[in-house]
Amino acid sequence: MKRRFMDIIFIFLSLLYYNKLLSQTTQMLSYTTRDGLPSNSVYKTVLDNQGYLWIATENGLAKFDGRIFKIYTTAQGLPDNEITDLFMDSSHILWAIPFRKTPAYYNPSKDLFENDETDPELLKIQLGNTNHNSILEFGGVAYTNNERNLFFYKNGKVTGYKDIAGAKRSVTTDRIIEYKPEKYIMVSSDSIRYFSNGHISRTLPFINVTFSSEYIGHSLFITSGKQMSKYRIGAEGEIELIRSKEFPFLIRIFCKAGKDLVITSFNGTTYPVDTATLELKAPLLYNVPVRNVLEDNNGSSWISTIDRGLIKIQQKRISSLLAIPHMQQGFNALLVSNKIYAGNIYGEMLIYDGVYDLKRVALSKERNVDGLVRKILETSTSIYVACQTGSFLVDKKSFRILKRFEGPNNYSSKAAAVLNDSVLLLGNHSMAFKYNVLNGQNTDSTLKRVTALGVSKNKVIYVGSNEGLYRWDKDSLFYFGKKYKVFTYRVNTIRGTEDNLLWIGMGSDSLLVMKDDQIITSIPLGDIIPGNVCKVLYSNKQGEVWLGTNKGLNKIQYHRKNGLFSWNNTFFGTADGLTGEQVNDIFIHNDTVYIATDGGINYMPANLRLPVTDIRTFVTRVVVQGKDTAVLKSYSLPYDKSDISIEFSGVDLTGYYPLFESRINSGDWLRMDKSSIELRLSPGQYIIQIRAIKRDGTPSTQTETIVFEIKTPFWRDAYFWAAIGIVLFITSIFVLQKRNLQKQKQAVEKVITEKKLAELEMQALKAQINPHFVFNCLNSIKGFIYDKDFKQADKYLDRFSELLRSTLDNSTSAIISLEEEIKYLDNYLQLEKLRFEDKFDYTVRTIGEMEPKNVFVPSMLLQPYVENAIRHGIRHLQSNIGEIKISLEKEKTKLICVIEDNGVGRERATELRNKLHAEYQSRGMQLSGRRAELYGIELEIIDNKDGPGNPSGTTIILRIPLELKP
Repeated sequence: MKRRFMDIIFIFLSLLYYNKLLSQTTQMLSYTTRDGLPSNSVYKTVLDNQGYLWIATENGLAKFDGRIFKIYTTAQGLPDNEITDLFMDSSHILWAIPFRKTPAYYNPSKDLFENDETDPELLKIQLGNTNHNSILEFGGVAYTNNERNLFFYKNGKVTGYKDIAGAKRSVTTDRIIEYKPEKYIMVSSDSIRYFSNGHISRTLPFINVTFSSEYIGHSLFITSGKQMSKYRIGAEGEIELIRSKEFPFLIRIFCKAGKDLVITSFNGTTYPVDTATLELKAPLLYNVPVRNVLEDNNGSSWISTIDRGLIKIQQKRISSLLAIPHMQQGFNALLVSNKIYAGNIYGEMLIYDGVYDLKRVALSKERNVDGLVRKILETSTSIYVACQTGSFLVDKKSFRILKRFEGPNNYSSKAAAVLNDSVLLLGNHSMAFKYNVLNGQNTDSTLKRVTALGVSKNKVIYVGSNEGLYRWDKDSLFYFGKKYKVFTYRVNTIRGTEDNLLWIGMGSDSLLVMKDDQIITSIPLGDIIPGNVCKVLYSNKQGEVWLGTNKGLNKIQYHRKNGLFSWNNTFFGTADGLTGEQVNDIFIHNDTVYIATDGGINYMPANLRLPVTDIRTFVTRVVVQGKDTAVLKSYSLPYDKSDISIEFSGVDLTGYYPLFESRINSGDWLRMDKSSIELRLSPGQYIIQIRAIKRDGTPSTQTETIVFEIKTPFWRDAYFWAAIGIVLFITSIFVLQKRNLQKQKQAVEKVITEKKLAELEMQALKAQINPHFVFNCLNSIKGFIYDKDFKQADKYLDRFSELLRSTLDNSTSAIISLEEEIKYLDNYLQLEKLRFEDKFDYTVRTIGEMEPKNVFVPSMLLQPYVENAIRHGIRHLQSNIGEIKISLEKEKTKLICVIEDNGVGRERATELRNKLHAEYQSRGMQLSGRRAELYGIELEIIDNKDGPGNPSGTTIILRIPLELKP
């Protein structure tokens, strides 16, 4: 009982001390479903090798780049939306573990998860009711379940072992350690077991039942109740106890987080634990149910909670006054001198001395929801408060209201500014005034509905209204809307700087800079400056302007030299500690920036430096001609698909929203105001590089590169006109050759020998075969051109010209080598295969020891038989892919040539030929048979049948005498 009391006292004192320490050094940020998380019930987080933070929840996975949560569910390949575990293996593959279903792993090239449907090996992994996974040191992953089963996933294959523990009761293995290749230590709740070759070789029982374990750098950490023990694992698997530590509370959760371990108590306090000494460090969090903790590369902790979303603990950047109850509200106006003056929307001004004294000045008799405080200004004698329902002078010491301006005399229901020590500029819904606080008199006025007032360095007064921007001259208002279209829209805020620049924040999404009443630059709001409404501008030194928008605080540092204006922005948002997203007022006092937001008052050093990290840029989307396409490193596109959109993001978990710049083909780097590029490219190659700009304004060293090649239109391509020239040339040669053959045929004497007559028949055969084949080829080329398949047309034309050249060469020779015949036949088959769109495959092979160049055959002997097999057999196949097999083999004094096809057979071909109109009348087979007889070639035709006796093709066997010579 006494021990338990002392434990409680220890925890209580620790919380008091650590809470005070934490409030000074760290701050907590929360991400929930309102920020884009799929669920507030988070199981685990993990960082991938690209820097993305992955979050496992009960409603899917989220990938976080520091700004946007991208959601993955079963639609992206997850086996189930509830993912209970998440880890990266030694090969940098991300694994997602659902409840009672098979694991899945992320495929970055597809941006999808591979599951048991796309990788059937995963079906072999049975996770059971409870399971544990272990990353193996020598590659792969081990899975264990509550049924004492073990599964290894290595190199895409699964090996499983059943009932490995051999215990009567269920003992779940918590961790698998691979201390040598294929040699493992199994850490269970009751013992440590050595496992290799499918068997347990040794068992070391625990004295106490263990709760959980972690393995870091050859050290094994085990928890049991209140105790944690550290063991060293040797190279041969030997285990040595290093130290043990007992904590004053029961351990609920135990996990690895960066270089430290993390434990949580049952009262919801989360502590880091030093891995060397096992000593507790300052708590990260308390009174929050935690599941897991991750430390990122910047030293921030990401805490997965049961019901409060994802919590980030980081080094404090922006402080707040939320510890004071009355300051826990939104504020619209702010002034800081010796005290902090803050105005809310209820007609109240709160005055805080920064330590303990807080006073409330009620500007109305009753708390008024329409009493929006617009501005708080300091004069030499008092504090001036501009309010929606009235204006007030408040004594600096007693904070008593000295004077009220209410009803029609409310001079500043819309805007107020300081002109000099004694004169204020005031504006309401109908007029602008100059008010002397010393004598209480209006010195000047002008009619105009006022939304903003500003004064330049040389005391020129500018008035903003719903209609745009005006300059208040002595007796009139000069309207800038006549000169600039942009100044016809609402002006929200105006600020002059020390270098006599005038900054104008518009109610729309832009910030304008003027010099001598000329616009010198326009800065858009959106990606670089988050938000779309300028709320307030502040500057107290040259080269620096602070801008508050509806999305946060911005520090704009600018430089102007030789007429050139350059700038960069540092953004501060809720991720950096702002308690409200909308910034309503800014004031700098003693190098401290005070910010009034819709969530309270914040403050920070004016020279605060936020973490600067090197930011990796990734292309996330590519749209070609209005259609999404896969994200690749390079693209080759036709000329009519040159409208391209590229979207990208930079991974930065520090809370900074990065800027980007890009260049094309090693040109100048151009700064962009959004995270996308729109391109319309002419034919050529384009190397596009994109990189992020870090917080300090310097470019990141890591650059994303994407290449586009836009092809030239075929009618502009030199190859196209060269092909046309070749076709015309070949056609003319063919026509001339045909005429010469005809003249030679007419001049042949009628009394030639039978063998010469056979040669004439062979040439007649060529004269008949060549034209119809040529016309078919030309029709095919024409079809490819009509279909704009220029690659196929070019390929077909090359083959066709080569075939014609071979035909011309062979036409003068009655006998050619087998090598030339095979080459001619292969070229012809490739043309036919292209023309029939790969409807058939073919093989031409020689068998045995034979030199084709020393064996001779009649020229073009085999082509008619092959043509017949294609035209009458293969061509009519409906479902199968055609196949032609040609084999050549020497057999004593004969060359055996076998031509086999799997077509419809001769009977079916004859039926089809009778039904269909013949494209041309061919005597090729008759002449080929006559030539075979004249040369003593034996011809055999076999009709092939399948098992049931159905036609299954034709086999032609030619036995050619080897004695033939040229």
